[in-house]
Formats: sequence, structure tokens, C-alpha cells
Amino acid sequence: MCSIIACSGDWDKDIVYKILKNSRIRGLHSFGYSYVDKYLKTNKYLDFKKFSDELLDIKPNKFIAHFRYSTSGDWKILDNNQPINISNISLVFNGVLDMRTKQEMEANYKIKMSSENDGELAILKYISGIEKFKNFINESNKTFAGCFLTEENKIFAIRNKLRPMAISIQEKATYLSSTTDILKRSDVDKYFLAIPNKIYEI
Repeated sequence: MCSIIACSGDWDKDIVYKILKNSRIRGLHSFGYSYVDKYLKTNKYLDFKKFSDELLDIKPNKFIAHFRYSTSGDWKILDNNQPINISNISLVFNGVLDMRTKQEMEANYKIKMSSENDGELAILKYISGIEKFKNFINESNKTFAGCFLTEENKIFAIRNKLRPMAISIQEKATYLSSTTDILKRSDVDKYFLAIPNKIYEI
């Protein structure tokens, strides 16, 4: 269980701080975010205060963020934590794609991985084509809700039926979190549960 967060537009710092704070219930081990400032940038932390302070200070017009509740891989090694970046695409996700070790995944998929995080599989499938990616995350043993941030500063969000994802589209900003309850407790209204397998551009 992890938390995913995404925001775009002229988002409110107080609201985002509440979303960050309320998202900690789903992720305690590590924190990270990605944004675009001429190029894709990613920062990862083991300290929540440093993470939230720096994100709110930078205040990018779009960002994706992740709170990790570790289920595999050593979370004390920041490279194993999200966001995961491959080929100028950054990913945050909640779910389980493959519980095998890095070596086992590399052998099974015939790939070379830079970390122990199975999110790398999602990015590679996403790059290979949307239908291949959708088929992959909907295999019977996989759970997924995630956001991709491209170097062109576009956010694409999608979930399968086994993981939640909530979105609120406001006049000046769009907010995304793992659950409707997180948005509700953060004083965000007009939220809805994302439709499974529908891609939302945030």
C-alpha cells in the first residue's frame, strides 16, 4: 500500500499540504516527487518534512509524488524508491506488478533494470504502446494505479480495477490522490473515483 499524488495548475499550497499530510497513512518509508523545469527532475527523501517543505517551496505547476510503504526492495536505498525514471518518463504508482527479485525480473522479461522497483516494468510497457501497457496491468496477478509525467510536462493517470485513484478537477487546479477519503479529509470537493483503464490527462 502506497500513496500517489499529482497536481496541476495554480494549486493551493494549504490544500496540497493537507493532501500530503493525509497521504502518510498509506506510505511511511520514503517520499519523492518529479516535476519539469526545462527538463525532468526528481527528488527523493527519507524525511517527510524536508520533502514537503521543498516541494511546496518550489511549487511547480505540475508534479507527481509518491509515499512508499515498502513491500519489496530496500527502501533505505533511494534508487529503489519512487518516482522511477526511464527514457524521460517518470512514474509513481500504487500496486504490485512483480514480487520477484531484480535478477529474477531481468531474466523473466529479458531486460536490464537500474533498481529493484517493479515500476520499471510499467514504464517499459507504457513506452511499447498503450494497449500493451493496459493488457500488462490487467493481468490477473497485478494491481496498479499510477501517474506518468513526461518531459513535455504532461501527466497521464490510469488505474486498474484493483487499485483506487481519486481526482478533483477545480477551476484553477486539478488534484489527484490514492483515495477519495484523502481528498475529502483535505477539504477538497468535486472529487470522483477514476474509471478503471481510462487514461486521464492531469
